[in-house]
Amino acid sequence: MNIYEMVKEVANNKSKNIVYIYNGNKTNYEELISSSENLAQSLIEQNIKKGDKIALLLGNSPEFVQTYLAILKLGAIVIPLNPALTESEISYIFKDSSTKLVISTSEQKEKLKNVIEKTSKISMILIDEIQQKENNNPQLKEIEIHQNDIAVILYTSGTTGNPKGAMLTHSNLIENANDFTKLIELREDDRMIAVLPMFHSFCLTLCVNMILLKGASTIILPKFHPVDLVEVIKKEEATLIAAVPTIYNYLYQLEGATANDFSSLRACISGGASIPIELLHSIQEKYNILIVEGYGLSETAPVLTFNPYRGLCKPGSVGLDIPSVETKIFNENGEEVPTGEVGEVVAKGPNVMSGYLNKEEETKKAFINGWFKTGDLGKKDEEGYLYLLDRKKDVIITNGYNVYPREIEEHLYKHADIIEAAVVGKPDDIVGESVCAYLVVSNQSLSKSEIMDFCKKALVYYKVPKQIYFVNELPKNSTGKILKRKLK
Repeated sequence: MNIYEMVKEVANNKSKNIVYIYNGNKTNYEELISSSENLAQSLIEQNIKKGDKIALLLGNSPEFVQTYLAILKLGAIVIPLNPALTESEISYIFKDSSTKLVISTSEQKEKLKNVIEKTSKISMILIDEIQQKENNNPQLKEIEIHQNDIAVILYTSGTTGNPKGAMLTHSNLIENANDFTKLIELREDDRMIAVLPMFHSFCLTLCVNMILLKGASTIILPKFHPVDLVEVIKKEEATLIAAVPTIYNYLYQLEGATANDFSSLRACISGGASIPIELLHSIQEKYNILIVEGYGLSETAPVLTFNPYRGLCKPGSVGLDIPSVETKIFNENGEEVPTGEVGEVVAKGPNVMSGYLNKEEETKKAFINGWFKTGDLGKKDEEGYLYLLDRKKDVIITNGYNVYPREIEEHLYKHADIIEAAVVGKPDDIVGESVCAYLVVSNQSLSKSEIMDFCKKALVYYKVPKQIYFVNELPKNSTGKILKRKLK
């Protein structure tokens, strides 16, 4: 089955279940299907057919979910994009993907008009205008959609060169959502907070697909603000949240918040980057919450590993392979390394993308003997728990030594005055790369020499940062992940 058919079946059996809550307003599954089919009829009027690419420039909103399903209903392909992208970034993606139609809001109208003028054969419709048209009982033809048809193309962040479009099938997305449903023991009465952007794979799978396929509820937040998030968790009695370490850090720093504010949450899911161990312990203790960490990539729809919800959670680890996935640690020759040794994390499973759009060579390079190469360095312990060190490209080579920034960052987070830390390597004529630390601190009188002394007590000399920069904030992407490339 495909995603739309599965959601329609859920709606038939659980029509009055609340599917999402937005600004206090509740919508049930029956109403969602009705809205989606009305939108699908509008898309047919735009001559949308199976296989057409449709870009979504919509923030977190009911309209995102409705439009997502409407596109899938027609067998078309969803390209979810960050509304904050620049004209040139949008233009590149439109050309690369041969986008036929873009759906957005009136706020994006002028920017998109400028893009479309330079990119022929693209139509634009504004969601506000479509909603003013009511299609009573649209007569939609059944379209044959297979589970191996492409459902979504996720454009990667483009840390090296232009972004690549990871092609995910209906099956990729369904398998990953179903796996996570079992891992988190999702119930119909669960209420998941969607505070991460829905155009991102983490939120799309956990807060949209997984919830829809179970008949549970999503509480949609249009944007992240720590105070608003705490208020919504308490008011709506949220039971689950999926977030990144930066969000948990903001919540930890929030003055006035107490454990009572988070008492409805049965689990807090963390992904997108490894959560510093010191932060993990501190926030769990402060608010009496359970944070369960996992790991994945856009190309894997996205989850690969997850700490057991009921079982041994190992701080610093991103957990065990999820049910249908297998991960291994390979060396440069594509050979598995012994337990405890560092290498590249590779993965196999029904959630792994079918390839990068229009990039046959890039796709070939992304696999080795059928295993997807994540580009992340890690190691496994005797029980199979995965520990991430860093992206391969972030490893610092100084005087011939490999230095993993995460190890230094973990130590820096132990300092009482450090709120955020990012360690990068900068070119150095003598040692190759110099270890540099960018810090956000709570004590403005903290000196660079104090930081260096603090590091010298626990780190070998070549891991101690040679340069330290105090900054007001660290550059982050739309999900709150620190962008180290902007610090180099």
